[in-house]
Parts: sequence; structure tokens; C-alpha cells
Amino acid sequence: MNKSRSVVFVLLGLALALRLAYARHAHRAGYIPTDSQQYETIALNLLSGGGYSIMPGVPTAEREPVYPLFIAACYAPFGRLPGLVIVLQCLLGTATCALAWRLGRRLFGERVGLAALAVSACHPQLVYYSAYFFRETLLAFLFSVLAAASADWAVEPGDAAGDAGAKAGGWAAAGLGLANSAHLPAVALAGVALWLASPSRARARRALLYFAPLVLAFGAWSARNAATFGVFVAGSTQGGGEFYQALVVPPQDLGTARQTEILTADETFRAAALMPEVERNALLTKASFHWILEHPALYAARALAGVVKFWRPWPYRRAYHHDYEALVAASLLSDAWIVPLGLLALWLFRKRWREAPAVWAGVLGLTVVYGAIHAVIRYRLPLVAPMIVLAVAAAGRLWVLRFRRRQAIH
Repeated sequence: MNKSRSVVFVLLGLALALRLAYARHAHRAGYIPTDSQQYETIALNLLSGGGYSIMPGVPTAEREPVYPLFIAACYAPFGRLPGLVIVLQCLLGTATCALAWRLGRRLFGERVGLAALAVSACHPQLVYYSAYFFRETLLAFLFSVLAAASADWAVEPGDAAGDAGAKAGGWAAAGLGLANSAHLPAVALAGVALWLASPSRARARRALLYFAPLVLAFGAWSARNAATFGVFVAGSTQGGGEFYQALVVPPQDLGTARQTEILTADETFRAAALMPEVERNALLTKASFHWILEHPALYAARALAGVVKFWRPWPYRRAYHHDYEALVAASLLSDAWIVPLGLLALWLFRKRWREAPAVWAGVLGLTVVYGAIHAVIRYRLPLVAPMIVLAVAAAGRLWVLRFRRRQAIH
């Protein structure tokens, strides 16, 4: 056990070193814009008295609050220090690796836990996003907390770990939903899984412990939005635009200059751009459903293609900071085996879903949501650490089966 713990500390040190080293490299190369998606602007306006806004004094709900509040909490004591945000994200990324080890050891034993830790420590995307002002590193940490906590949901009522797991899972679920509202179906499905996995005498209490943080968090955010805009906004006012763009722009043109050309020529999108954000979101959401009604077969094909895209092992050819061939090579060494083996593991270990039900709920919930709305490979990053655990376990299972077959032949 002491030897295993030594290996754990070495691998965690490696995970942190890789993240800090890449962040330093990216900073020196000028890769790191701090405000690519306005999270930092909201944090700075909040701290300076401009309110939760992108334009000072003009309230917004375009971005869910958890990540801007995370940045604001980093800046509040010492002022604007982007490097502090990055260092803390590197620490969160390392903690995600530790949670992969914990989950793997709990479900499949020490070897799987250590292997999952080693793989997650070096996983290219988990390292990469720690260095940027995107919410994916925080989301990956929160989902890993939820996944690890769910391993205690099935314990007997007399075991305090069951209630503790429900509490931890509930706060992680609230953080996920208020960091990215696309996670709401997944965390709601995880709550259903908690109910089904828990012993009957503990179901009501654990469900209350799980859903209470969700109700409190979304109640507060929705109340703020209702008081500010006069309408109910549970998540953000960005979803309608994301949905509409993914419908009117062909999949092969998303993320290219052609996307801008198509949207600039689209009358609905141009009209929406002139509206306040709440009205814009409502118009584009309505237009999206109208488009689906007019093109049901095409939408079904797009949704299926979105599911495939969500689990695509390597990125499309786009403009990146790094050489595209190098990115493909890194993907072939990581996601090209993690994705198929992880998905296979969902079937191989289907009878054990109660042992960590949030993993199954998260995979199903995010796959359906992003397939139906707008699939981007980056959006699956919160699932990567638990999928690494499953992929490593599946590889071990296949190796054992192969060994047994060879023994049976001889």
C-alpha cells in the first residue's frame, strides 16, 4: 500500500508539472487570451461595481455564473492576476486525476486506479485546457466529484458515506448546472439514478440531500434573472443562438469562415443581433424549433451526426495554435482508444451501473443534449476522466478474456 501511495504522489506530481509547464509555454507563445468568451470581463465588472455584466451597468445572463465567480474569487484578494487563475486550474486538473484514481480503485481495484491516474495525468486535452480561460477544467473537476460521490449512493442506510456522497454529489451537480446549463439534464438524470441506486430506506433522504443544492442554486440564479429581466431564465441567454447556428450552418462549415458568411446572410440571425439578449434568445430558440418542424428528416440526420461528432476521437482540420498533424497524433495516442473502450465498458459493465450511476447518467445525458443541440469535441471533456477509468477497466477485461481463450485452446 505504501508503495502504491508513493506511485500516486509521483503521478500527481507529474500531472501538475505537465499542466504548469504547458501553461508556461502557452503564455510565452502568446496563446492565452484571458477573455475569449467574456468570463473575465464579467468577473472584473462584478468586482469593480459594474454588476454581473459584459457591458458595465448592463446586466447579463449570457454566461452562467460559476466560472465568472471563480475568476472573481481569484482576483478579489490580490487584483487581476490571470496567472493565479491558471495555476488554480492546474491544481483542479491535478485533483481531477486524483479523483480518477479514487474512482478506478473503488470500482476495479488498485491497478486500474493507478493506470487511470497515469493516463489522465498525461491526457492531452486535460493538460491543454488547464492553461486557458475556458470552463472545461472546472467542469471536469466537478463531474469527477459527482462521479466519485455516486460510488457511495448504493451503500446501506447505516453507512454515513451514503449521505455524504449525496451531499457532495448535489453540490457538484449544482456547480455543473450553473457553470453550463447544458449539464442540467445529465445532473437531473443522475438524481434519478441516485433514487434507483439507493436502498429504499435511504432514498428520500439522499434525494433531498442531492436535490436541495440544485434547487437553492437555480432558485437564486433564476430569481436574480426574473428580477433583472422580468422573465424566467434558468440557465443562460446564449443557448438559443448556439442551437440556431448549429441548425442553419452545415456541420462541415461550423468553426470556419463560411459559418460567418452564412449567419451574416441569415435574416433571422441579423434581426436577432439587434435585440436585447433575452428577446434574442427567445427568437432564436423559437426559430430553431420552427426549423426542426420544417426539416425533421434533416434534423434527425444532424442529431445522429452530432452524437458521432461528440465522440469523435480526433479534431477536425481547423485553425489551431498547434500543428494539426501533431494534434491528430496526440488524439490517436489518447482518445482513439479511450473513446471506443470507454463506450464498450458501458456495455461490458452494464450490470454494475449502480456502483457509480452518475457516470452512466452523465454519458447519456451529455451525449443526448449535445447531439440534439450542438456537438463540439471540447464539450465532452467533463466526461474524460471517468471514461479513462472505464477504458482502462475494459482493456483489462479484454486482456483477461484473451488470456483465458488462449489457455482454453492449449
